[in-house]
Amino acid sequence: MGKNMDDGSVLVFNIQGYSIQDGPGVRTTIFLKGCPLKCLWCSNPESQTFCRDVLHTKSKCVRCFRCVNLCKRGAIRMPEDPYNPEAYPVVDHKLCADCDDHPCVKGCYESAFEDVGTLKTVDDLMERLEADAPFFRNSGGGVTLSGGEPLVHAEFCRELFEECKDNYIHTTIETTGYVPWEKMKPVLEYTDLVLYDIKHMDSAVHKDFTGVGNELILENLKKIIAETQTSVVVRVPVIPGVNDSDENLHATAAFVREAGVGIVHILAYHRMGMGKYEGLCRKYQLDEDMESPSDERMEEIQKIFQSHHLKCGIGGNGLYS
Repeated sequence: MGKNMDDGSVLVFNIQGYSIQDGPGVRTTIFLKGCPLKCLWCSNPESQTFCRDVLHTKSKCVRCFRCVNLCKRGAIRMPEDPYNPEAYPVVDHKLCADCDDHPCVKGCYESAFEDVGTLKTVDDLMERLEADAPFFRNSGGGVTLSGGEPLVHAEFCRELFEECKDNYIHTTIETTGYVPWEKMKPVLEYTDLVLYDIKHMDSAVHKDFTGVGNELILENLKKIIAETQTSVVVRVPVIPGVNDSDENLHATAAFVREAGVGIVHILAYHRMGMGKYEGLCRKYQLDEDMESPSDERMEEIQKIFQSHHLKCGIGGNGLYS
């Protein structure tokens, strides 16, 4: 389980302004590093680890190999055949984790290296959120914490959201639900909306594709409804061949309805994050040729959830009440 740095900071790997798919209105979405799940379809694989890293984009790299000399930790080395036009610098990402300044990022003229993880304090983030506040007020938006799994940094999330409520900023958190209830509940005291992932109703299948079972996830959802006043929207990623069978979708809908949630978002699988795996020297575990579900199939799935008397939106925006 993640923990905050000694100075109260956490690693942030992206801040996305003018976001319209992570809660109502115009929002600023803050992505925190670290996740206990390892979903095989994850579009933000850089979020899964709890340490700093670099992302190398080959399409930007001109193979000057300047980075090899810039790196003083020996984390970047020459390829075996540097004259091969398809050979690029070889990065040892384990060594990158302990690097404090990433000279490869600062010194790459083509911006082929990107920092993944910058330390931010609550004050740092509040400065950004206060600057974005006019957009929130005009649209009914606010801040969304995402990841990774933001609740592995529960104390930080609570402190940030407490500051947000003092400044009349709407708060939303996107979560896998895979955190101890005693960590989650204090954050929810300052949370207006939870976007809650449910990936599969069969715990064994869930573990095969995410690395963990689903018992804690399902139990926490019921506790949110029973013990807090926080609004909940369930989000179901639709992954072909993994969780898109009618049987699993009906089971998911029945559980969500019984838990007391009234709104579901279904999110179509996409391959937009696939290139990041190569940039992190990781193998993409799903079939690289797997297509997104068709619009017709998403509409069929929408009807499945609606048949259980649930409001169901396709995509991440527009349906929160």
